[in-house]
Amino acid sequence: MSATSSPTPAAPAAPSAPAVPAAGAPDAVPLTAAQTEFLAAQSAAPGYAGHNVGQYVELAGPVDTEALRDAVAAALDEAPWLRFRLTRGDDGPRQSPVRSPGRPRRPALLDTSGAADPVAAALGLVRGQLACPPRLDLLTDPPAPGDVPDLAGSVLVTVGPGHHLLVQFFHQLAVDGHGLALLNHRIAELYTAAVRGRPAGPSPFAPVTALVEAESAYAASAERRSDLAAWTRHLAGAALPAPLRGRSAPPADTALRRTVLLDAADTAAVETAARSAGVTWGEAVLAATAAHTTARTGAAEALLAVYAAARTAPGTLRVPAAAVNILPVRIAAGPADTFRDLLARAAAETAFLRRHQRVRGTEVARAVWPAHAGARVPGPLVNLRPFETELDFAGVPGRVVSLASGPVDDLAVSASRSPEGLLRLDLDANPALYEPAELESEAAGFAALLAGLARRPRTPVGRITAVRPGGDAPAPSGAAADAVRPVPVPAGDHEAGPLTLLPAAHRLREAPGPAEGAHEHVLLEVPAGLRTAPLRRALTTLARRHPALRLALHRAHGVWSQEVRTAAEAPAVTDATALRRYPVAGLAPDARDLLVTAAARAAGDALDPAAASVFRASWFDAGPAEPGRLLLTAHALCVDDVSWQLLLAELPVLYGWFAGSGGAPEVLGRPGGLTAWASGLATAAQSPARVRELPYWTELADGPAARAWPAAEGGHRIVTRFEVPAGPPGPHPVDVVLLAALARTAAGRPRLHDGARLPVELELPRPGAAPRTAGRLSTVHGVRLPLDPDGPEPVRRLLAAVPDGGRGQEQLRHLNPQTSALPAGTPGRGVAYRRRAALHAPDSAPGWGPAPDGEWAALGALRGDPPLTGPVELTATVAPGPGGGHRVSVHWRWSTALFDASEAAGLSEAATTLAARFAAPAG
Repeated sequence: MSATSSPTPAAPAAPSAPAVPAAGAPDAVPLTAAQTEFLAAQSAAPGYAGHNVGQYVELAGPVDTEALRDAVAAALDEAPWLRFRLTRGDDGPRQSPVRSPGRPRRPALLDTSGAADPVAAALGLVRGQLACPPRLDLLTDPPAPGDVPDLAGSVLVTVGPGHHLLVQFFHQLAVDGHGLALLNHRIAELYTAAVRGRPAGPSPFAPVTALVEAESAYAASAERRSDLAAWTRHLAGAALPAPLRGRSAPPADTALRRTVLLDAADTAAVETAARSAGVTWGEAVLAATAAHTTARTGAAEALLAVYAAARTAPGTLRVPAAAVNILPVRIAAGPADTFRDLLARAAAETAFLRRHQRVRGTEVARAVWPAHAGARVPGPLVNLRPFETELDFAGVPGRVVSLASGPVDDLAVSASRSPEGLLRLDLDANPALYEPAELESEAAGFAALLAGLARRPRTPVGRITAVRPGGDAPAPSGAAADAVRPVPVPAGDHEAGPLTLLPAAHRLREAPGPAEGAHEHVLLEVPAGLRTAPLRRALTTLARRHPALRLALHRAHGVWSQEVRTAAEAPAVTDATALRRYPVAGLAPDARDLLVTAAARAAGDALDPAAASVFRASWFDAGPAEPGRLLLTAHALCVDDVSWQLLLAELPVLYGWFAGSGGAPEVLGRPGGLTAWASGLATAAQSPARVRELPYWTELADGPAARAWPAAEGGHRIVTRFEVPAGPPGPHPVDVVLLAALARTAAGRPRLHDGARLPVELELPRPGAAPRTAGRLSTVHGVRLPLDPDGPEPVRRLLAAVPDGGRGQEQLRHLNPQTSALPAGTPGRGVAYRRRAALHAPDSAPGWGPAPDGEWAALGALRGDPPLTGPVELTATVAPGPGGGHRVSVHWRWSTALFDASEAAGLSEAATTLAARFAAPAG
């Protein structure tokens, strides 16, 4: 069972009224045995907050908030012992219930619905509250009679329309998990009665005196002595367990938590294995914990610390107070044992525990291990929670979610059933011993082990665990892998926070057209028979790994700013619709193409950079026998050609990892680096070397103004192709021959130039830096090309003379406050030229790669390009060619305001033919 409790509520308390004794209750009674232990532990460390615990009830549906607040207050009033004052009696500490008639215990109201992630914002407040230690001095010596702190409180949080969280805070001194389940059942009962206008019935609670008197009688009985002797015999020869991590550390104020929800198939496997052995699912979890522990430590048996209700006396099950006990369970678990063997031993151990659960675990520990310095039974904690996880609030389901369950000195495993019947595992760990990523792996490994044992209950455990002492968890497969594989990302919220506005954002800010519509697509071929769950996890992990996929763009009063959202706030991680599946098995090719086009348009329309919705995927599932297609859509601020190649390289590895079919995330390397890149650009912009470029860029900007061409939407789109052999060091040969050909073609066409030169803005790939960083990190700079050059050499010399490959122009314009007045490199846009690397299939991922070229055709018009403000825009996509050369596909987009379709086609072909001639080897 769960030791559930917490601190005073987060909301400010109302002014206190004079306290009065609870009606019908004695002035003071002794503490329960559990309360005595919690008080001793808290008194020994007054500043420790780990005994604060809590949970919330999620209500998804229409709720009468005032009726719910009244129900909470009424239930608390029916349990006056949840608020008490401590006094000192001859027999030790005593408790006196306190009621304050002028201080109703209705939960405060909070509203986080305006936050980017309302639930995360609400839980952030909860966790902040849980980190505050209680004021025991106010329990014993309040400044005024009514100023006793409330150790059981709650807050009702609105997180959206028809969506509320009833957050509950407790200290373990006040109530345990069983008592809290009683309280919540009564709250739901009172609320339902009020909403439906009927009597709620009498209170089901028994006073705390029922527990105190039963414990007092047991403490003086021969039964207690017999139970303690039974435990001493049962544990004879049991050694103190070795720490799972090989070292120990005091519990922290708050524990790390990782939750794994087994899917329906794995849950069914665990239930089947348990049922066939005549045991419960809880005993199956206990057996798997023993196997996991011995595999970690190399010991022959596992000693586990298991929560027990300790409520066997008549009437004690109706007391909302603290009675929880922690007792040892000893299970031998060798590599030759099967899961069936472990299930039988776990069942025998829990039967023994139930028969002797009233003797305190602290007494057992002192008797069996006199040298043990800890207060509780040693070993990993196991908490089997049989309580209801869904309550009925007048027809609205209330889903109960645990947040914290008390001190954790190493590792704790809690198991419960979700409202859907799935097995939920919560692993809590001491942050002094575990990094978040390590706990992620621990949780995944444990869940995979449980599923693997359940699927092969007669196989020796050693063949399933395959875990060295201190080693890694077994690799799950099939549906188990979908549910439990860890997320291979750096610890914490990776690079979350404000981000310096990158040059790409400044370009978008100056471009015509709405920023929302700027996006790109890539269409991939993917293996047949992909599964939704691992694909979704692989895609969300890309967003966790790469800050650019969590980028939010803010615009206020004409000022732009950027931030990287946390994973909990990023739609690419949290929005289930960020991956859409489209079944296409049996569809004709034309119908598939239409569906891809429609899905691409829908994905582009769904992007919203203000909300950090910048990355989406559309999966066209052709079934188990035919390769499918995966369309990735991203906002233009988040990707460039290097980014797409990086994502394509990582996605198959992550999918294989989560699907259990291969993949080793370690080969991906450390992701991110976006904030470091942005910081580096800002530093470079103010460096002496960059500032020395200022005369070059100023002279370029002072040249004749380019013509003010009329803006044109869409454009004539034409694709041409040619090849370029490998060139000498210096400017890229594709840039040289294609720009030289364009300048020669423009010479007799005034609509293309300014009368003296051809103004061109070049967007070039990032210069070989940050290969593992996603984001639009390309550079743009201007040049003025000579008209009618006699070949490529004049253009080569001009490009070679550009300082530092043109990286400095945008840095000086946008990232150096002293040079921010520098005009654009080519007044008026002129020709827009972009070179990018072609997407290619990863070497080590069979079945993954770009879709055939013909399938991309319909996507060109869906890119969300801004209106043309110059005569032509061309993108040269460069792929490796024979002999180290280059195959070039040129995507032309001609202004419909300046050229008709036949002219655009003729100019495209003429320039391409000339470029191929310039590229041909001499002779």
